[in-house]
Amino acid sequence: MKLGLPALSGRALASRTSRGIFEDAAWEERFETLIRLTSRTSLIIELTGTDLTERTIKNLVDKRLGEWGQTAIRPRGNGRCPTSSTFLPTKVERFDAAYLSALYFGRRGPGEFSEVESNLGRALDRLIEAFLRYRADLYPDPTIEPRLNFESFCLLIKGIRANEIELRNCPDCGSRHPWHSGLAGHPVCPVCAVLDLRMGAAQREIEARIREHRSQSRTHSAARELVAH
Repeated sequence: MKLGLPALSGRALASRTSRGIFEDAAWEERFETLIRLTSRTSLIIELTGTDLTERTIKNLVDKRLGEWGQTAIRPRGNGRCPTSSTFLPTKVERFDAAYLSALYFGRRGPGEFSEVESNLGRALDRLIEAFLRYRADLYPDPTIEPRLNFESFCLLIKGIRANEIELRNCPDCGSRHPWHSGLAGHPVCPVCAVLDLRMGAAQREIEARIREHRSQSRTHSAARELVAH
Protein backbone atom coordinates (compact mmCIF):
# COMPACT_ATOMS: atom_id res chain seq x y z
CA MET A 1 0.00 0.00 0.00
CA LYS A 2 2.14 2.83 -1.26
CA LEU A 3 1.27 6.31 -0.08
CA GLY A 4 2.47 7.94 -3.28
CA LEU A 5 5.23 9.97 -1.64
CA PRO A 6 8.24 11.38 -3.53
CA ALA A 7 11.88 10.48 -2.90
CA LEU A 8 12.10 10.42 0.87
CA SER A 9 14.79 11.21 3.37
CA GLY A 10 15.17 10.45 7.05
CA ARG A 11 14.66 6.70 6.80
CA ALA A 12 14.71 4.44 9.86
CA LEU A 13 18.10 2.78 9.38
CA ALA A 14 19.02 -0.23 11.47
CA SER A 15 21.45 0.40 14.31
CA ARG A 16 24.93 -1.08 14.06
CA THR A 17 25.34 -0.90 17.82
CA SER A 18 23.59 -2.48 20.76
CA ARG A 19 21.94 0.77 21.85
CA GLY A 20 18.70 0.08 20.02
CA ILE A 21 17.05 -1.09 16.83
CA PHE A 22 17.63 2.10 14.84
CA GLU A 23 20.50 4.53 14.46
CA ASP A 24 18.27 7.49 15.34
CA ALA A 25 16.74 7.40 18.84
CA ALA A 26 13.70 9.30 17.54
CA TRP A 27 12.89 6.34 15.35
CA GLU A 28 12.85 4.07 18.40
CA GLU A 29 9.98 6.12 19.82
CA ARG A 30 8.17 6.27 16.48
CA PHE A 31 8.53 2.52 16.04
CA GLU A 32 7.00 1.79 19.45
CA THR A 33 4.08 4.14 18.76
CA LEU A 34 3.58 2.74 15.26
CA ILE A 35 3.41 -0.91 16.27
CA ARG A 36 0.73 -0.03 18.80
CA LEU A 37 -1.33 1.20 15.85
CA THR A 38 -0.68 -1.51 13.25
CA SER A 39 0.87 -4.96 12.96
CA ARG A 40 0.96 -4.99 9.14
CA THR A 41 4.67 -5.33 8.45
CA SER A 42 4.45 -4.06 4.87
CA LEU A 43 2.89 -0.80 6.08
CA ILE A 44 5.47 -0.42 8.85
CA ILE A 45 8.31 -0.86 6.33
CA GLU A 46 6.73 1.65 3.94
CA LEU A 47 6.17 4.30 6.60
CA THR A 48 9.62 3.93 8.13
CA GLY A 49 11.66 3.22 5.00
CA THR A 50 13.72 0.85 7.13
CA ASP A 51 16.45 -1.37 5.72
CA LEU A 52 15.33 -4.18 8.03
CA THR A 53 13.68 -7.17 6.38
CA GLU A 54 9.99 -7.92 6.71
CA ARG A 55 10.74 -11.04 8.75
CA THR A 56 12.95 -9.04 11.11
CA ILE A 57 10.23 -6.41 11.54
CA LYS A 58 7.68 -9.15 12.21
CA ASN A 59 9.88 -10.71 14.89
CA LEU A 60 10.55 -7.32 16.49
CA VAL A 61 6.84 -6.47 16.55
CA ASP A 62 5.95 -9.84 18.07
CA LYS A 63 8.68 -9.52 20.69
CA ARG A 64 7.77 -5.94 21.65
CA LEU A 65 4.04 -6.69 21.87
CA GLY A 66 4.82 -9.80 23.91
CA GLU A 67 6.70 -7.63 26.41
CA TRP A 68 3.55 -5.52 26.73
CA GLY A 69 1.38 -8.60 27.22
CA GLN A 70 -0.21 -8.26 23.79
CA THR A 71 -0.46 -10.46 20.71
CA ALA A 72 -0.10 -9.21 17.16
CA ILE A 73 -3.29 -9.46 15.11
CA ARG A 74 -2.04 -9.44 11.56
CA PRO A 75 -4.49 -8.86 8.70
CA ARG A 76 -4.08 -11.24 5.79
CA GLY A 77 -3.69 -10.29 2.17
CA ASN A 78 -2.56 -7.06 0.56
CA GLY A 79 -5.17 -4.83 2.14
CA ARG A 80 -7.96 -2.88 0.51
CA CYS A 81 -7.81 -0.37 -2.32
CA PRO A 82 -9.13 3.20 -2.00
CA THR A 83 -11.23 2.67 -5.16
CA SER A 84 -12.94 -0.41 -3.72
CA SER A 85 -16.68 -0.23 -3.04
CA THR A 86 -15.98 -1.79 0.36
CA PHE A 87 -13.88 1.20 1.43
CA LEU A 88 -15.90 3.78 3.39
CA PRO A 89 -19.26 2.24 2.44
CA THR A 90 -21.34 3.80 5.23
CA LYS A 91 -22.14 7.35 6.25
CA VAL A 92 -20.64 6.85 9.73
CA GLU A 93 -17.33 5.68 8.23
CA ARG A 94 -17.34 8.63 5.83
CA PHE A 95 -18.06 10.90 8.80
CA ASP A 96 -14.94 9.61 10.56
CA ALA A 97 -12.98 9.91 7.32
CA ALA A 98 -14.10 13.53 6.97
CA TYR A 99 -12.92 14.21 10.51
CA LEU A 100 -9.57 12.51 9.90
CA SER A 101 -8.94 14.31 6.62
CA ALA A 102 -9.69 17.64 8.29
CA LEU A 103 -7.21 16.86 11.06
CA TYR A 104 -4.55 15.77 8.57
CA PHE A 105 -4.91 18.32 5.76
CA GLY A 106 -6.35 21.25 7.68
CA ARG A 107 -9.41 23.32 6.85
CA ARG A 108 -8.23 24.16 3.34
CA GLY A 109 -7.82 20.53 2.40
CA PRO A 110 -5.14 18.98 0.16
CA GLY A 111 -3.35 21.06 -2.43
CA GLU A 112 -0.78 23.81 -2.42
CA PHE A 113 -1.34 24.47 1.29
CA SER A 114 -0.75 20.80 2.15
CA GLU A 115 2.44 19.74 0.43
CA VAL A 116 3.72 16.19 0.74
CA GLU A 117 6.34 15.86 3.49
CA SER A 118 9.55 14.46 1.98
CA ASN A 119 11.11 13.47 5.31
CA LEU A 120 9.86 10.07 6.43
CA GLY A 121 10.16 10.84 10.12
CA ARG A 122 8.14 14.05 9.94
CA ALA A 123 5.64 12.42 7.55
CA LEU A 124 5.03 9.61 10.03
CA ASP A 125 4.79 12.07 12.94
CA ARG A 126 2.07 13.90 11.05
CA LEU A 127 0.11 10.71 10.39
CA ILE A 128 0.39 9.53 13.98
CA GLU A 129 -0.54 12.92 15.44
CA ALA A 130 -3.71 13.17 13.32
CA PHE A 131 -4.80 9.61 14.09
CA LEU A 132 -4.20 9.89 17.84
CA ARG A 133 -6.10 13.19 17.90
CA TYR A 134 -9.02 11.55 16.04
CA ARG A 135 -9.08 8.67 18.49
CA ALA A 136 -8.91 10.96 21.51
CA ASP A 137 -11.65 13.27 20.20
CA LEU A 138 -14.18 10.72 18.96
CA TYR A 139 -13.28 7.63 20.98
CA PRO A 140 -11.97 8.76 24.37
CA ASP A 141 -13.03 5.43 25.92
CA PRO A 142 -9.99 3.15 25.35
CA THR A 143 -12.24 0.07 25.36
CA ILE A 144 -14.04 1.28 22.21
CA GLU A 145 -12.26 0.73 18.90
CA PRO A 146 -12.54 3.56 16.36
CA ARG A 147 -14.49 2.85 13.19
CA LEU A 148 -11.41 3.54 11.07
CA ASN A 149 -8.14 1.92 12.05
CA PHE A 150 -4.71 3.32 11.29
CA GLU A 151 -4.36 1.29 8.10
CA SER A 152 -7.68 2.66 6.80
CA PHE A 153 -6.49 6.17 7.63
CA CYS A 154 -3.31 5.64 5.60
CA LEU A 155 -5.43 4.25 2.76
CA LEU A 156 -7.65 7.34 2.90
CA ILE A 157 -4.65 9.68 2.60
CA LYS A 158 -3.26 7.57 -0.23
CA GLY A 159 -6.56 7.76 -2.11
CA ILE A 160 -6.83 11.52 -1.68
CA ARG A 161 -3.23 12.06 -2.78
CA ALA A 162 -3.83 9.90 -5.89
CA ASN A 163 -7.13 11.69 -6.68
CA GLU A 164 -8.96 8.39 -6.31
CA ILE A 165 -10.92 9.91 -3.45
CA GLU A 166 -12.06 13.52 -3.64
CA LEU A 167 -13.10 15.79 -0.82
CA ARG A 168 -16.42 17.39 -1.66
CA ASN A 169 -17.72 20.51 0.00
CA CYS A 170 -21.18 20.31 1.53
CA PRO A 171 -23.15 23.38 0.38
CA ASP A 172 -25.18 23.30 3.59
CA CYS A 173 -22.73 22.81 6.49
CA GLY A 174 -19.48 23.58 4.64
CA SER A 175 -17.78 20.33 5.64
CA ARG A 176 -15.38 18.55 3.30
CA HIS A 177 -16.20 14.86 3.04
CA PRO A 178 -14.66 11.98 1.04
CA TRP A 179 -16.29 10.49 -2.03
CA HIS A 180 -14.98 8.01 -4.61
CA SER A 181 -13.92 10.01 -7.67
CA GLY A 182 -15.38 7.49 -10.13
CA LEU A 183 -18.89 7.65 -8.67
CA ALA A 184 -21.47 10.00 -10.15
CA GLY A 185 -24.23 11.82 -8.36
CA HIS A 186 -24.39 14.02 -5.31
CA PRO A 187 -23.48 12.12 -2.14
CA VAL A 188 -25.28 12.80 1.10
CA CYS A 189 -23.02 14.77 3.42
CA PRO A 190 -22.09 12.37 6.26
CA VAL A 191 -21.60 15.27 8.68
CA CYS A 192 -25.14 16.54 8.17
CA ALA A 193 -26.50 12.98 8.25
CA VAL A 194 -24.66 11.75 11.35
CA LEU A 195 -25.13 14.95 13.35
CA ASP A 196 -28.69 15.34 12.02
CA LEU A 197 -28.00 18.97 11.20
CA ARG A 198 -30.78 19.32 8.62
CA MET A 199 -29.07 22.44 7.34
CA GLY A 200 -30.78 22.25 3.95
CA ALA A 201 -34.25 22.03 5.48
CA ALA A 202 -33.44 24.86 7.86
CA GLN A 203 -32.24 27.05 5.00
CA ARG A 204 -35.36 26.32 2.96
CA GLU A 205 -37.54 27.19 5.96
CA ILE A 206 -35.70 30.47 6.44
CA GLU A 207 -36.05 31.35 2.75
CA ALA A 208 -39.78 30.50 2.83
CA ARG A 209 -40.29 32.77 5.84
CA ILE A 210 -38.38 35.59 4.14
CA ARG A 211 -40.57 35.25 1.04
CA GLU A 212 -43.70 35.23 3.20
CA HIS A 213 -42.55 38.31 5.08
CA ARG A 214 -41.80 40.16 1.85
CA SER A 215 -45.17 39.18 0.42
CA GLN A 216 -46.96 40.41 3.53
CA SER A 217 -44.96 43.65 3.45
CA ARG A 218 -45.97 44.27 -0.16
CA THR A 219 -49.62 43.52 0.67
CA HIS A 220 -49.63 45.92 3.61
CA SER A 221 -47.90 48.59 1.52
CA ALA A 222 -50.47 48.23 -1.24
CA ALA A 223 -53.28 48.45 1.30
CA ARG A 224 -51.88 51.65 2.80
CA GLU A 225 -51.55 53.24 -0.63
CA LEU A 226 -55.16 52.29 -1.44
CA VAL A 227 -56.42 53.87 1.79
CA ALA A 228 -54.36 57.00 1.16
CA HIS A 229 -56.05 57.52 -2.17
